[in-house]
Amino acid sequence: MAPVALAAAASLALAGCSSGSETGSAPDTSAYTDGSRVPTIEQEEDIPQLPLARYEFSDSDTKRTTRAQASVARRCMADFGFTDFPLDPALPGSTNTTTTAMVAVAMSTPFGELDLDEARRWGYGWDPELSDAGAGFGGKDRAMTDAEYRVYYNADRTPGFTVKGREVPETGCYGKASTGLTDGVEDATRMWTYTSRRALALSKTAAKDPEVDKALRTWATCVEDKGFGPYEDREAAFRDKAWHRGDDGNTRRTRRERDTAVADIECAREHNTVGVWWAGSARSQSADIRSHRSAYEAVRRDQDVVRANVRRVLGD
Repeated sequence: MAPVALAAAASLALAGCSSGSETGSAPDTSAYTDGSRVPTIEQEEDIPQLPLARYEFSDSDTKRTTRAQASVARRCMADFGFTDFPLDPALPGSTNTTTTAMVAVAMSTPFGELDLDEARRWGYGWDPELSDAGAGFGGKDRAMTDAEYRVYYNADRTPGFTVKGREVPETGCYGKASTGLTDGVEDATRMWTYTSRRALALSKTAAKDPEVDKALRTWATCVEDKGFGPYEDREAAFRDKAWHRGDDGNTRRTRRERDTAVADIECAREHNTVGVWWAGSARSQSADIRSHRSAYEAVRRDQDVVRANVRRVLGD
């Protein structure tokens, strides 16, 4: 199933940098770290962590940081008299009516779709009944009041804005909580963006790897032999305009779309396309880490500072 990512105006920056799975749930990568061996990959669970995962926040990190930030922001709101402020607030109704959510659609893995059952049912889309699942992105709890919203974000940046005799932080309680969790970080911009920027650049390098290029050409021939395409790569098949994605990002899930998605995955499994592609990516990332180790280690140190701040807030 192709996931839908909904971005709100004040979404947590960490969520954009999060990568990897919960600690302990990923396969052992010790035999594959440098890409010298090719893993056999048929399901998403078979994908080992890539070398850059060490320099990214994990899903667990993101969840913990979100909890810590919500906790700090809630205490801040209580200082201004909002003692029942929710941990995960929705936007006020007046704000929701004027805010347009952005919908971005991405493949469920960097190497393409792998769930054959989902492909048979939904092609490159997903169950339309799940489309409303993101409606609560702005919050699972009650909506903020307009008065709470002004303090939470200090959206109008009113100089000297006070409530109950206290001056509201320049960036609101939300911004204060976010800033507090990066206290002690040497370079926040580098911490949030360096690895993701390198990963994007390296994905293009990996695609030019001779083994990866050969694997993708073999995959493309296989798909075409099944009567679909032609496609340059799996991303091209996923984003084919013939699927007519709607405003919610979902496709029409026609018979041809579903059959194409099935052929895409069957060919990838038959030729271990994802395994070869992963190994090429691992080689590219490993080489980049060796070349820029000091920068990556600086990122890692700053991430550890955030993790320590989160532990302090959560009391563990």
